[in-house]
Amino acid sequence: MVPVSELDRRIALLQGRLAGAGLDGALLHGVTNLYYFSGTAQQAHLWVPATGRPALLVRRVLERARAESALAHIEPVTSLRQLQQHLGADVRRIGMELDILPVTLFGQYQKALPEVEITDIGPVTRQIRSVKSDWEIARIRAAAAVADQTFQAVRGALREGLTELELSALAEQAERLNGNQGMLRWRAATGFECPRLHLLAGESMLAASFTDTPFGGEGLSPAAPYGAGRRRIGRHMPVCLDVPTVVDGYIHDQTRTLSIGPLDAALSTAYNACVAIHAMIRTEAVPGVTGEHLWHRSVEIATAAGLAEHFMGWGENRVRFVGHGVGLELDELPVLAPRQTQPLAAGNVIAVEPKFFFPGKGAVGLENTYVVTETGADMLTVTSDELMIIEA
Repeated sequence: MVPVSELDRRIALLQGRLAGAGLDGALLHGVTNLYYFSGTAQQAHLWVPATGRPALLVRRVLERARAESALAHIEPVTSLRQLQQHLGADVRRIGMELDILPVTLFGQYQKALPEVEITDIGPVTRQIRSVKSDWEIARIRAAAAVADQTFQAVRGALREGLTELELSALAEQAERLNGNQGMLRWRAATGFECPRLHLLAGESMLAASFTDTPFGGEGLSPAAPYGAGRRRIGRHMPVCLDVPTVVDGYIHDQTRTLSIGPLDAALSTAYNACVAIHAMIRTEAVPGVTGEHLWHRSVEIATAAGLAEHFMGWGENRVRFVGHGVGLELDELPVLAPRQTQPLAAGNVIAVEPKFFFPGKGAVGLENTYVVTETGADMLTVTSDELMIIEA
């Protein structure tokens, strides 16, 4: 259960933002914000007035919501028409998560609340969630331990002749048996999808897909054009395991590179550039620095190594970020990318993932998850940074 002290702190932060925006309250419906502000992910609305106590209005399942949430006021609501009586007759302007609310459903809220103006509260809740408490960071540390167990299982099983699919299945088994909840949340409203983990080898890493991620993968069919395929793993071939791991709802993100026997010199040089970018992040990712600055510093390191054209993709399919926030969702704030000028804050948790791509060879990458502190980025990842060469 999310402690009541956590919920009280989060709701107080939201209420402070509501008052400043001239809103009478926020009506939250998205599963991520429901869990964050109420402690349960049951189907419900959470009404947070600008002042006063919040109300969790549950469509289903009421008994589980009451068992899982530490909130005091939890009531059943079976239709949108009942919302008005819980909001109160004097409510005139509220915030909702319009970034993830379908237009058709928005029209239904307008009919149910005809006298209420609805504005977007999504950016506010994302900013609040971007700063993690000690309680949240402890969950991410637990996920880091599971990610390490997954990596060790892959390291122990890697051998020549295995397919990506076989090794990926082993990785998925290991992560689930060690506590990964097996469900990954994104903010996107339009059915964004990608595999739960990327286990790719050699030129499979150059198979870009529609997902806004550095790795795509060949996948098993055009119906799911990403992730592990049937490529067999050979000697001197880079193998990358990119695995977001989720414990108690909180995400830790990590990538490691392995090889059976030494890698090509260009790939080894690129991996060293990954290590150099992480060294920079540990020093320079402090409160007040922007995601844009850290992106440009990463590009500078890649350029100094003669690898600019290989950084974060190849050709027209390169992505324009080197890191992203993680928490209850994989695509949280802040983002380390051009035009990201919001200063970092102490408590931001960021996954930093420099990767380099080489036609005819594959790719190498190194991803760690950090918490931003006043003195630099504190690494939450526990797996060794080294390029893992398996001698077989």
